[in-house]
Amino acid sequence: MSRVKQALKRVALFILWPLRRFFDPRFAGIASAVQANINATIEATEMLGRSLDELQARVDAGFEEQQRQIEATRDEASHASGRYFERLVGGSVGDIDQSVAHLLNYASSHRGFAAQRDLWLNPPLSLAYEPGGVRLTNVNERIVEIPHVYRALARVTPGGKIADVGAAESLVALSLAMLGYEVTAVDLRTYPFEHPHLRSVSGPVEEWDEKPETFDAIICLSTIEHIGLGAYSEEAKDGRTDVEAMKHMRELVKPGGLLVLTTRFGTAGVDEFQRTYDRPGLEELLEGWQVDELKILRRDGDTSWSLADGSADADDGAEKVVLVTATRP
Repeated sequence: MSRVKQALKRVALFILWPLRRFFDPRFAGIASAVQANINATIEATEMLGRSLDELQARVDAGFEEQQRQIEATRDEASHASGRYFERLVGGSVGDIDQSVAHLLNYASSHRGFAAQRDLWLNPPLSLAYEPGGVRLTNVNERIVEIPHVYRALARVTPGGKIADVGAAESLVALSLAMLGYEVTAVDLRTYPFEHPHLRSVSGPVEEWDEKPETFDAIICLSTIEHIGLGAYSEEAKDGRTDVEAMKHMRELVKPGGLLVLTTRFGTAGVDEFQRTYDRPGLEELLEGWQVDELKILRRDGDTSWSLADGSADADDGAEKVVLVTATRP
């Protein structure tokens, strides 16, 4: 019997020992350590959950950026392959995107590819290409100057000799040659077109060594205001080179010959690129010529010009151009 009691006692001590140790003050730290470990485990689990969420968000964002780069690469590859432009040539204005608009605007500008080969022609109309569209942005003075030249030259019969001073960036000399006139294109730059009735002279008109009284008419279209100022890579000169040039042009025209002149008009002034003439300035410029017709046009807006009224001399800030037809006595 005593042996059974001793065995039961040993079993009870074995079972109850952990509880006794747990409640023993000497082992109080064990409970705190267990609780701290549990708390740390819970916190680590929460942090791991947040880290996984952040990692997933970063992965998703990186995937989206990768997709964008893939699409951009595909677009670039399509452009480079030429298929894009082949489609554009046979397409519609709606196919113009930002890259194509930029290319077209550059190509049509005075710095574009044609200009780099001296084939930019300073058109009267300026167009702007934009994604999905094309619009008119400006109409410059050439819209009235060029018709004025052709109308004034109606009195010169085909076969007559005409000098076009400042001919570059213009089709006037070439057109007149094709109409049967004997044309000399005079400019600092070599005229870029050829025709059996057309010759090109490169250099300043005031230094042009040509036989006097050679021409039936002389054209000076938007040129006189630049002469001698250093524009268009010309060396700047002292004095009134414009007046000297006009005097030389008069000597080159036969008696009864014609001057067709267009230039800026308004409040007199000069800068590094051009002059603006007022009435006294025009009179000085046209000394020795008999003025047959003088018209002043003003800009009404970005895309419109009209004949100026009696207030043409007013300093109203409007851009103006004067169209002159004169005869050498």
